[in-house]
Amino acid sequence: YTHTFSQSLLNDLHGGFFRYSVNAMPFNYGKNISDQLNIPNANRPGYPNSTGLTNIDVAGFTSLGDSQWLPEHVFENIFQTADTLTWIHGNHSMKFGVDFRRQQRNFFQLSNPRGYFVFGGVYTNDLASANGGSGAADLLMGVSVYSEQDFLPGLYPTRYWDLAEFVQDDYRVHKNLTLNLGLRYEVTAPANGRVGNFDLNRAIVVTSYGSNAVSHAGVKFDYSNWAPRVGLAWSLPRNTVVRSAFGIFYSAEANIFDDLGLNPPQLSFLANNYNPSAIPSSEQLIANGFPAAVPVGDPINILGPVKTTGPKRILPRILEWNLSIQHQLGQSWVAQVGYVGTRAYHLWNHEMSDLNQPPVIQDSNFCGALDENGQCTQPNFGRRYFAQQPNMTAVLPLDYAQLQMFYNSFQASLNKKFASGFNLLAAYTFAKNPGNADGNVGGFIQDSYHANLEHGPVTPDLRHRFTLSYLWEIPAGRGRHFMNDTGAIMDGILGGWEVSGITTVQSGEAVTAVMSQDLSFTGSPSYRPNQIHNPYDFSFNTESQGTDFGCSNPGHQTLDCWFNQAAFAAPPVASGQQAAHVYGNSRIGNLRGPDLVDFDFALQKNFKIHESQQLQFRAELFNLFNHPNFGLPGGGSQIAVDVQGGAAITNTATDNRQVEFALKYTF
Repeated sequence: YTHTFSQSLLNDLHGGFFRYSVNAMPFNYGKNISDQLNIPNANRPGYPNSTGLTNIDVAGFTSLGDSQWLPEHVFENIFQTADTLTWIHGNHSMKFGVDFRRQQRNFFQLSNPRGYFVFGGVYTNDLASANGGSGAADLLMGVSVYSEQDFLPGLYPTRYWDLAEFVQDDYRVHKNLTLNLGLRYEVTAPANGRVGNFDLNRAIVVTSYGSNAVSHAGVKFDYSNWAPRVGLAWSLPRNTVVRSAFGIFYSAEANIFDDLGLNPPQLSFLANNYNPSAIPSSEQLIANGFPAAVPVGDPINILGPVKTTGPKRILPRILEWNLSIQHQLGQSWVAQVGYVGTRAYHLWNHEMSDLNQPPVIQDSNFCGALDENGQCTQPNFGRRYFAQQPNMTAVLPLDYAQLQMFYNSFQASLNKKFASGFNLLAAYTFAKNPGNADGNVGGFIQDSYHANLEHGPVTPDLRHRFTLSYLWEIPAGRGRHFMNDTGAIMDGILGGWEVSGITTVQSGEAVTAVMSQDLSFTGSPSYRPNQIHNPYDFSFNTESQGTDFGCSNPGHQTLDCWFNQAAFAAPPVASGQQAAHVYGNSRIGNLRGPDLVDFDFALQKNFKIHESQQLQFRAELFNLFNHPNFGLPGGGSQIAVDVQGGAAITNTATDNRQVEFALKYTF
């Protein structure tokens, strides 16, 4: 609803409603495949969400089984009301506004309702060197190093609300100087509904429902979200403009379908993390599956993992600033150079570490004292909360403010506006993005208690990127410079053609070297090796390149050995221990994938049939020169450097040349 009070005063009131729903099923939903493979209690009677094939993770191989996190059922409603008052007074154009949103989510999703086994190769390792193990060999023996299964009775509701107020003034100080001034204030409520939050001090789950309900599960509001904004545009003589801006922003992006509803008492969990230095027990065997009894979720006496936001829901805070100079060259060319910076902190750790990770590296973690048969007696021994919660496994941070990044870039562009049948835009960026975050909901954290020690290029950290786009109307044919008076047949063959294209050139992405297994006996989510040499010096230890890592041409960079894996080694055994190793010194983002060069090209012609009818022919060639742009070694942002083939590139970042022809008839 828009109402005009006067020529200088206008009010705009509007509202909206958005609904989102998902019902995603695993491929083998409704089929008890695990029962057919004699994995007991993976497919549970009367619980259709557990149907399908158990997920089996084998180090160095593609996982088996139905996808994790399925089935997924989501029903989300968002209600919004917003009002903006605009007042024009002299050289000021001011706006005052408020925006309120209410979110309702009813959700079901589990990580492994049909069970999960990990075969990491630790039981076929040489204990002294921590090398030589095979995940496939562990699978053949049927001995897992980790297993889990979770249960949820049905949909759980969560509720959120967000309130923002703002004031903005576009102030024309002078005919060549404009200031943009603004201030925004935001309040984002922690989750409410049927949720629970693990209290890091009391070591229990506080719930927002039940007999001991605490609003928002005890999570406090953050009332410090002030967001000032300032910008300027300054026109200088000789067709030059200076622009600059600074602003603080708050971002609540995350995995919106995973929240504090997945905590006991709603969630029940079976999980076992085994110590590879002990003799395997019968419960580790995949042939023995899972216990018949489903555990009961208890927020006081916790069994399995829990999630926590911490004592307060702190939103990621992002500071952005820029300075650019733009200059017009002639009638249609514009050149621009600038600096862009972003400083982000309080970025969320979203289940990328374990706040119940054993804080001390020792052989007895996840084991405790051995019994007379040499088997572990305390599977969670050594964990941070073992004394208070001996049966609790991981404490997963969720929307937990912990990570940071600092982006700086030089940006330049040259733009020819469309004139005389030609348009061109060329842009180049040189950037660095150090920090310990991966986006704003994750990171690579080796030691959960010292995330601040993680520092390196934040993936993908593209240092150099150049793009060129263009459109050229070939000046031949009717209405153009050449062949303007040609006949219809010749014009149909030679006239009216257009060519266009996009060229992209960029340097390789940053990736992180990790070990295929945790040797610290702490359950490290990103255990890393020691870097002992430059991984791009292939003259180092050529013998190991061939014998240990299977390089086809030791001493040279090849697709099967994109970097020298011999430059990494397992960290040494911790002092006073026999099997547990210290954390590695390899930093995040210490490797680079291949550069990318891509040319896309298009040829187009319009055939005018009648005044209101037209036929368009278009030929598009993607990757025009069929240049191979290889993907990342190891296939992802983390690379296991201790396994044969860990440095191999087995995919491409772009497709081979593709040619597409199209006809479009318009009338």
